[in-house]
Amino acid sequence: MIRGFTLILLFWILGESLHFLSGIPISGNVLGMLLLFGWLMLRQQVSPELERSSQLLIAQLSLLLLPGGVGLFFLGDRMQGQWLPVLAAIVLGTLLSMLFCVWLMKRLSRKIDTPKETG
Repeated sequence: MIRGFTLILLFWILGESLHFLSGIPISGNVLGMLLLFGWLMLRQQVSPELERSSQLLIAQLSLLLLPGGVGLFFLGDRMQGQWLPVLAAIVLGTLLSMLFCVWLMKRLSRKIDTPKETG
């Protein structure tokens, strides 16, 4: 499991470095995830260590997102006049991520269901 966490940490550091050095207006976290995704697509497989580590992180996702929610709670006065844009961003972001997940699952299930020809 240490190898999986090390790999995730390595791609996070690569993403942050790329963001810092290039000034790309995309978060280093997102760049790291894109780099990891590209690397996994090139390999065409996920190591068992990486799978176990990522499943453990996903299981604790609510705990990892807690600081952001607490931060919003303490912004009280600033957020009072901005509730409509924040609500719109939450709803739109949720809908877009759900649509993307549906699209991705359909695409991946087609790929898995397609029998490979041997010849």
